[in-house]
Amino acid sequence: MASTTPRFATTPENKDNTGRVITYDFQTPAHAATLAVAPKYFDTTVKLAELTGAVTINATTTNAYAGDILKFLFIADGTNRVVTFGTNMASTGTLTVTASKKATASFIFNGTTYVESGRAIEA
Repeated sequence: MASTTPRFATTPENKDNTGRVITYDFQTPAHAATLAVAPKYFDTTVKLAELTGAVTINATTTNAYAGDILKFLFIADGTNRVVTFGTNMASTGTLTVTASKKATASFIFNGTTYVESGRAIEA
């Protein structure tokens, strides 16, 4: 995707490099069996409501730029819950969030898909 605004510290085409276009977003969707996220900012954090069942997360890439960050925060109810990363997400596999515990997963957009860069599960 071609852009006339800079996304990093370089200044293509003599454009501003003050960081004004580095934007952040925080989303808090309700739990659903399938969740579609549409990140359109440099850094998007998605904190799902308490997981009460399995969830599959799909991401759109329409407004994504290489290097964009997508992070997820999870908390399970009293049962182990499985998170599956689907469309446009290259992960290391499903994530099982232990009952009554928290977990995170992070992704970086490589120009085509969001690639998992890390995950953590509360002990």
